[in-house]
Amino acid sequence: MKVLLINPAHRGYYFRLGAVYPPLGLMYISSVLKRANHCVTLIDMNVQPFDWQKFDYSDFDVVGISTDTPRFPLAKQIALRAKNRGTITVLGGPHASAEYESILKEGICDYVVLGEGEHTFLQLLESLEHGEPHPQIDGLAYLSEGEIFARPPKFAQSLDELPFPDRENVKLYKTKFSGRPATSMVTSRGCPFDCEFCSASQFMGRRIRERSVENVLEELELIKKMGYGSVIFFDDNFTLNTKRTIKLCEGMLKRNLNFRWWAFARADELLNRKDLLEAMSKSGCKMLFIGFESAEDNVLKEYKKGLSSSIALEVVKLLKKYRIDVFASFVLGALNDTKETIMKTIRFAKKLKASIVQFSILTPYPGTRLYENLKNKLLSRDFSLFDGTHLVFEHPRFSPSELNKIFIKAYYYVYSSPRMIFKRGIPFLLKLLKNREKDRSFDLSFGET
Repeated sequence: MKVLLINPAHRGYYFRLGAVYPPLGLMYISSVLKRANHCVTLIDMNVQPFDWQKFDYSDFDVVGISTDTPRFPLAKQIALRAKNRGTITVLGGPHASAEYESILKEGICDYVVLGEGEHTFLQLLESLEHGEPHPQIDGLAYLSEGEIFARPPKFAQSLDELPFPDRENVKLYKTKFSGRPATSMVTSRGCPFDCEFCSASQFMGRRIRERSVENVLEELELIKKMGYGSVIFFDDNFTLNTKRTIKLCEGMLKRNLNFRWWAFARADELLNRKDLLEAMSKSGCKMLFIGFESAEDNVLKEYKKGLSSSIALEVVKLLKKYRIDVFASFVLGALNDTKETIMKTIRFAKKLKASIVQFSILTPYPGTRLYENLKNKLLSRDFSLFDGTHLVFEHPRFSPSELNKIFIKAYYYVYSSPRMIFKRGIPFLLKLLKNREKDRSFDLSFGET
């Protein structure tokens, strides 16, 4: 069958900072479908021109669209356009998986793929080829005679059996890390933790499924041959299995891959792990993204992080010893947050002296417990605002404009320091605040602690 896969454009705040990476989910699906001899075209609107309003979708048998929450409004328009042209239309991704009932009842698409899409999408195509419009497939949802039929997804258990993601168009990406062309990959799926505001454990499962080290190294060899010098590992938790991480780092060294790379980690997994940090540093790890979230332990308890803020300074100091920079992430606007606790977090973020500091506003994404708790208190159903930079629910202490001012103030406070201006440059600070409300009627200073 002729299949068109579409990754809708993301024009949000973090996209404008250069966070543009290949859509690995669709790339895996593309590889699986091509292996089964289907004809696949993959369009990533972030890097490819695509006039979705004028495009002739009837040239394809099936159109598949992946979407998270802030991109859903655009994904919806594309899906309706394709469906109205008589093409079988499928939605997938975190938002579609969480909101499949409302999506199907609204008639936005014909099918929704729940969770991981490789096997479900392939089985759907096989059923359609055999003239079965209502197949009973794990991970597939659809509407028939006014009733929704859905079977829960089954996660791929042997990730080594999946072909490498389809990197046919990766040269379109100009992303760099540490001065080198960069691309992304995953070595595992799933997250055993269950943070209040995160849907990773629901979308990918709470049991970690790992690719073998040999399988990962083979893909890294391929990436190197394609001319990449840097890699971003998008595992939800790259350092969870310490022995495996060390083995992978040793393999990278043995094969002389010479990558510079960064990954996601939890602070508590790094303490007292000299062997892990040495191996990571030697193999080219230059940065770790760590969600510290807050300097207030009551807020961390609300988020169900299972961490104490007290270890943050120790972890950052330890990583600097091994010349590993920290990308520190914080979430502002917890239900327990007050102006004082937020100020404490912002001052703490500056005190850490991390290489990069990211602030987000607490956002109830569909598929999270936070969303279930707050869905009756939403201020807007415009999902394009669910981008981590807007307050979209009724907060007990802040209005949207108040929290927005604090959000902007946080970036000014951290990035206008001499150290950060020297490290990141004034253009970086200006870029952070571009297209945001420039309300200077509030005090931009904080008392130091």
